[in-house]
Amino acid sequence: VPVPPPLPLPAGPMQTSTSTPQESVRLTPSDQEMLDGQHGRAAQVAMRVVVRMADLQGAPELISVSQAHIDGCVYTGPASLELAEKLVAMGGSVRVPTTLNAISVDRRRWRALGVPADLGEPASALADAYLALGCAPSFTCAPYLLDSAPSLGEQVTWGESNAVVFANSVLGARTQKYADFLDICIALTGRAPLAGAHLDAGRRASVVLALPRDGLVGPLDDAFWPVLGYLAGLRARKR
Repeated sequence: VPVPPPLPLPAGPMQTSTSTPQESVRLTPSDQEMLDGQHGRAAQVAMRVVVRMADLQGAPELISVSQAHIDGCVYTGPASLELAEKLVAMGGSVRVPTTLNAISVDRRRWRALGVPADLGEPASALADAYLALGCAPSFTCAPYLLDSAPSLGEQVTWGESNAVVFANSVLGARTQKYADFLDICIALTGRAPLAGAHLDAGRRASVVLALPRDGLVGPLDDAFWPVLGYLAGLRARKR
């Protein structure tokens, strides 16, 4: 399938472009239907973003994910709100169970807490837009504590940094660190690039750090683990 060029969010009807000669991403009939706009404009925009990212990552195809956790619900400026509201206006609806990260304000009490309206209003509107797309009002940075936490080997799409680490290393689920806005595109299509930590090859350790238990003296307090993580990062560096 020709990999589409970057797509703006137009106000009028959309057409599929085939102006790029690359044909590196294999699509299923359902993928192609979304790319052609047969499942609505929001799904079409989202699928074109997903296919473009798959091409950039060298992914041969897309995979189905069982759930998503959105980090892009944090208000970072007018563009973040505009995107979400345009997806709503296009009739967007998530295709997989999707939870939301903590947002920029307390939706119920931001006025009482003295948050300026120029932050509180758009931040709250952004959360409303994601809810309108079908996301669950979880508003947590720790989706691994929810009943919906994924299991060993489950392919998911999570955006929150700490949650991605926990999912891959503790739960054994499989997810990349998905960027804001790409996360909702995957949620709207239920499809993600087959690349990185979704693959066995992308999960093999290049550095193994051994910590002998017999070298530890006394009980370990909570300060030990972040210090250990810092030292592990110094040893591993970019590996």
